[in-house]
Amino acid sequence: MLNLFELDFNEKASCNLPEDLGYSQEDRKFMALVSDGIRYSEGHYEIPLPFRHQNVNVPNNREQAFKRLLRQKKKMMQNEKYRNDYVAFINDMIEKGYAEKVPEESLRTDANNAWYIPHHGVYHPKKPEKIRVVFDCSAKLCGTSLNDQLLQGPDLTNSLVGVLTRFRQEPVAFMADIEAMFYQVRVPVTQRNFLRFLWWSEGDLNAELVEYRMVVHPFGAVSSPSCSNFALRHTAKENEDEIGYAVANTMRRNFYVDDCLRSVKTEVDGKNQIACLRQACAKGGFRLTKFISNHRSVLESIPEEERSKEVKLLDLNYDDLPIERALGVQWCVESDTFGFRIIVKDKPLTRRGILSSVSSIYDPLGFAAPFTLTAKKLLQDLCREEKLEWDDELPELYRNRWEKWRNELPLLERLNGVSNLLTLERPSRERSTSFRTPALPATAPQHIFVSVTVNLVSIVPFSWEKPDWPQLK
Repeated sequence: MLNLFELDFNEKASCNLPEDLGYSQEDRKFMALVSDGIRYSEGHYEIPLPFRHQNVNVPNNREQAFKRLLRQKKKMMQNEKYRNDYVAFINDMIEKGYAEKVPEESLRTDANNAWYIPHHGVYHPKKPEKIRVVFDCSAKLCGTSLNDQLLQGPDLTNSLVGVLTRFRQEPVAFMADIEAMFYQVRVPVTQRNFLRFLWWSEGDLNAELVEYRMVVHPFGAVSSPSCSNFALRHTAKENEDEIGYAVANTMRRNFYVDDCLRSVKTEVDGKNQIACLRQACAKGGFRLTKFISNHRSVLESIPEEERSKEVKLLDLNYDDLPIERALGVQWCVESDTFGFRIIVKDKPLTRRGILSSVSSIYDPLGFAAPFTLTAKKLLQDLCREEKLEWDDELPELYRNRWEKWRNELPLLERLNGVSNLLTLERPSRERSTSFRTPALPATAPQHIFVSVTVNLVSIVPFSWEKPDWPQLK
């Protein structure tokens, strides 16, 4: 519950760049290790595993990984879809060179200096047809795990609010993502034995087990997000003289992990930026793909195989552009507005049920804050006045308040397509400069209204328009 309320006043949710927030001592150590150890080889960057200590001593956990795999085998034998998806994922990973068989020499000489990672399959709730095999680097033996041995590194991810806000800044927008971002950053050969895992050859569950090892930074390692983000930023830095400041800055400021959200002034700018970004990312071994744009001419300039799956099936001359998810937010590409998709689920009439329902409204930009405030106030009252336990039934008075709010919840979907502040209307090409802070005169008056009550704090910033400053809104 504390996390729910702190989201409204989160410094990390600002528009600051990650490096502006400062580093801890461990973060500085991480940055020193990866900065000194990064290498470019065969079209990809290689970054060492950022171990806490130079000499890594881990117990032999092969038996643990073996038992975990037997449990996965049992699950696969009971679920044909799970088995087929799991086998296809691992086989694809091996075929693409993300994993390799452990060489015979390493099997003989490095048996006491290796770590075996258990793994399991996970389906995304919004993509039930797609499995991801996650490596459990937190699995412990003798009080330690691979993640315990690794430095997590600083959070090099841009602020989600900052990326979304910049995405609404100019009239021509496009979105894309990096294919298998973590798997494009390699691990030095000397460290790969710490990334061993057990699997069957060709995915045949009746065959003998074979020892494999990851060649790249795996999903599940605590250091992988920082390593992949560092590699992308390093790509921008190393190639900035060639690709130019604008493209390099896009790689630094307009990516949220593997998702790129960018807006520019004109369709020509959009076409050029996309072409340059694809080339720039490729220099670091990253493939930028699944493009979608709110302008058809921009989409037409992108090779069909690099467009998002939903757009590939469209006739751009006649069909409406689809609804996409922009960092989890519903983006109606045709009308170019943000909105909500609400699914009301039955929850117990308890504090726990209310918290679950309120938390299910994904609203990083705070569009629905006036509405969700009512439910948050109800939670506050239940804690402060009634002192109910998590699973106690709501008193009648509070039940009526909750049912009224819950019945109004589907009305949030009506915000879709509304051209007002709630959907963060994108500026037209003629007035796009009014949304760019550098265009404002240094002497332009800036005003902030603040209203404080027992229940809420409301803050509204704005600029004062004068005839001398026609670009202000």
